[in-house]
Order: sequence, then structure tokens, then C-alpha cells
Amino acid sequence: MSTELSNLERYQEFVDSLELIDDEDMRFEYIIDIGKRANDDDFPEVFKVDANLMHGCMSKVWIADRIEDGRHYFSGFSDAIIVKGLVTMMIESFSGLTGDELQDITAEHVRHLNLGALTTQRQVGMMAMLEHFQKLGRRADESQAAE
Repeated sequence: MSTELSNLERYQEFVDSLELIDDEDMRFEYIIDIGKRANDDDFPEVFKVDANLMHGCMSKVWIADRIEDGRHYFSGFSDAIIVKGLVTMMIESFSGLTGDELQDITAEHVRHLNLGALTTQRQVGMMAMLEHFQKLGRRADESQAAE
């Protein structure tokens, strides 16, 4: 993702693209295409550890957080292509935010992606990803405050 394109602009691109797709199968294809274009080199094997493994997902999902200048930059990987697309959408939408900005992201942001055709389990997984991002943001902010 280009650093010139803000995260929320990228999020809005996803929202706009998905709004243009009426057919549910085509929405799945769009998400799969996003997963296919994800660069697996951005998430090396060394990051696939229990500390980065998200719990509560049917597929294996790893999320790592790098903090630079008070901003959180996420990278992620999933062993399932559609989930990899969802992970990529979330990362490209919400990386680069501060811990406070992450706390301002709500369930409505996830719902606004209009992914109603997803199974309930995948919708729950998207919410779990958001909560995980927020938890990482809080944890980092708390450790900085303690220093």
C-alpha cells in the first residue's frame, strides 16, 4: 500500500468497490483477489508464532504489530485465501493509526464494508480482528505510559 494513500482512504476504496458489486459471488471473488495479491513475503515464517496467532478463528490467522512514531503497522497472514483477503482489507484499512485512533474504529466500520454474504463465523472473525488491533493499540499505549 502506498504511504501517500491514508488508511481511511483505502478503507473507503474497499467500501466503494464493494458497493458497486451487486452479486454476492462477485464480492467473494473481489475478496479472494485481494488475498491473492497479498505479498506473503511481508509476513515471514518467523512471525507465525503463537504470540501472533489470533484465537477464535476457524482458519489460522496471524497478526503482527510494528510501532513506529506512535503508529501501529500491522501485517498478517491466513492459511485460507478468502480470510487472507479479509485480513489484507483490515490491515490496509487500519494500519498506520495511533492507539487512540484504533479505539475510535467501531463495529460500524466493519459493517459498512457490507460483507453480509460472509458466514457468521467470518463476520465474527472480522470483529475479532478489529478487537485484536485495538487490544494491541491499548497494550502499546499502556506500556509507553508506564515508561
